[in-house]
Amino acid sequence: MKRKLLIISMATSIMIPSAVAQVTLTLKECIRIGLENNLSLKASRNEIAKGKLSISENRAKLLPQINAVANLNDNFAPPVSVTDGKAYGKLYNVTKTLQYNAAAGVQLQMPLYSQMARTAVSIAQTVDEINQLSYEKAREDLMVQIAKIYYLAQNTREQLGIINDNIKRFEELQAITQAFHDNEMALEVDLKRINVRLESTRIQAANAEAMLTEQYNMLKYILDYPADEPVTVVEKAVDDFDPAVMSGLNTKLYELQLMEQNVTLADKQVKLAKDAYKPTLALTANVMYSSYTDKFENWFRSSESNHWYGSNGIGLSFRLPLFDGYERRSKLRKARLDAETARIGYENTLKNMQTQYANAIKDQVNNQRNYFKQRENYLLAENIYGVTYDRYREGIVSMVEVLQDQMSMSEAQNNYLTAHYNYQVSNLTVLKLTGQLDRLTE
Repeated sequence: MKRKLLIISMATSIMIPSAVAQVTLTLKECIRIGLENNLSLKASRNEIAKGKLSISENRAKLLPQINAVANLNDNFAPPVSVTDGKAYGKLYNVTKTLQYNAAAGVQLQMPLYSQMARTAVSIAQTVDEINQLSYEKAREDLMVQIAKIYYLAQNTREQLGIINDNIKRFEELQAITQAFHDNEMALEVDLKRINVRLESTRIQAANAEAMLTEQYNMLKYILDYPADEPVTVVEKAVDDFDPAVMSGLNTKLYELQLMEQNVTLADKQVKLAKDAYKPTLALTANVMYSSYTDKFENWFRSSESNHWYGSNGIGLSFRLPLFDGYERRSKLRKARLDAETARIGYENTLKNMQTQYANAIKDQVNNQRNYFKQRENYLLAENIYGVTYDRYREGIVSMVEVLQDQMSMSEAQNNYLTAHYNYQVSNLTVLKLTGQLDRLTE
């Protein structure tokens, strides 16, 4: 008997899956996880690494370049060399070269003056700074995105709680109405009205649960959090307000710094186009060995033709551009237009940020006022419904009045939740424009 009980117990433990504990994440934890794991940020960090390598790549052009070279030629029709033949008692001396020749050695080239190469290094450094700023901007954008989804999930969770409270109210109202109907104190149509509203509210709850699940899934995707691990957000604190300090537009916003660096980059591109008119000077050197033979196999045996002749030298290479069909002129004009466009872009971005800040301040004040008003309306509508509900239980008012007050309360609830979320989003915008986003992680 004990053996049978043991087998049944083991089978039951196998059939019933173990419950996975739900993890409650704070906004601070979500931001920390997102900044560490987000895939887009990882890609941005790769761009920074590529920018560092680009600087090294351009600096390498200022260093000596040493190459080992080798070549082998088979001259099917060997060329001839014609020289003055007076020393040999004839007008010309024609010498036929050997069919095979080979050469091997080391060549060196080092730029002594190349302004274009130096400007290219400076451009690579500016691009690296742009990559750094782009990464910081992506971090801020990610923080804002996480906060918006987190606030939305909190809002939906609170909405679901309110809907569940309404379901309990309708169930209690249904029981009272059923009792009235059984005692012929209420019409059947009143009972049907309650049933219709109860089912509609349950559908709202199911929709809110589905919406909350989708928001959790989106939050986990942004955080690169395991998809099979359930999470939840902290319950919204109704009276917990931490408004942003209206300290004015932060002129060090990464959007503005990016536009400033774009202007700097465009100016350096203009300088690069001008440097194309300047001369270049390079040091050259080589150590070479050459060999000539009339038969290929002679290189693999000891013979008079298997001999290598050494040569070496050092020199200077000078290059001065004179005419290229106006290509450099066109590039310079194009670079100047790009620089002007970059300056216009900076001015446009600055004015856009100033406008956003002015609107965000107004939105924050307006949304905060709306939130407090809507919360007062919600509490008042809830109180009114409670009074009407008690009077209905006493048989003083009709079912129609109860349902009307319930609809008013539901509308006030939705307005309250919407006002709270709008305030949180507007406050988040002010935090970003004033450079206070770090407060989200404090």
